[in-house]
Amino acid sequence: MTKDELIVYAQELSECGGILDMYFSKRDESITYSNHYSGLLEVEGKGLLLKEDAEVWPTEGEHWQRGYDTLSVREGITGLGEGYLASFSNIGCLILSRTVESVATAPELDKKMRKNKVLIRGEYNTFAEKFAQEKGLQFLHCDIPLAEDDIEIAHEHDIITLRFHENGLADIHYNCFTPGSSAGSYGGGEYAKELPEDFYVGCTMEQFANNFPKRLREQLMANEMLRRFLDAANSRTTKKP
Repeated sequence: MTKDELIVYAQELSECGGILDMYFSKRDESITYSNHYSGLLEVEGKGLLLKEDAEVWPTEGEHWQRGYDTLSVREGITGLGEGYLASFSNIGCLILSRTVESVATAPELDKKMRKNKVLIRGEYNTFAEKFAQEKGLQFLHCDIPLAEDDIEIAHEHDIITLRFHENGLADIHYNCFTPGSSAGSYGGGEYAKELPEDFYVGCTMEQFANNFPKRLREQLMANEMLRRFLDAANSRTTKKP
């Protein structure tokens, strides 16, 4: 969507009382932010994010960044430049994709992040894990989108995710969408199946995929993030007898 198209879209939303959930960097319009209305803000783009990229349009206030407690940096972005991360002063969780290779921080910001116990999330054996170790912060593997399932007989669409929690546990989360009772409305719900603490020990992609319906096997076997996790997790663990 171009800048002009977004302006028109924003005006239309405003007229009908809607809320715009996407922002663009004023410096580089290819850098976009998605507001998930749960405290989560995702940023997408390519290359290094500069301090100026934290200034966006359209925005409701000068310090709009303070409204988020989780910042997710998506694949394609290679680093956070000086002053960028400091703009998001209230975050308690920073999710770094595997393409991120640098994050510039000043001593004051390092101290603040340790005081606030900021959680760093990402994949094993990436800069995210190294960054957490160097800054004295807790690291937790990022959640892994596994597959999407269309259950035609129930008119249901499920988004399936492998989630990791700070208490060391993991679960399979199902976010279910079904048509509502009126046109344009949707129902559904969500639920989770808890996994054993050591579910990944000795587990291959094939064995993991066998826990799901056969119709999902192709998606699961092609999931490279899942493959990287299982390989890395097993390389760190000695299987119990």
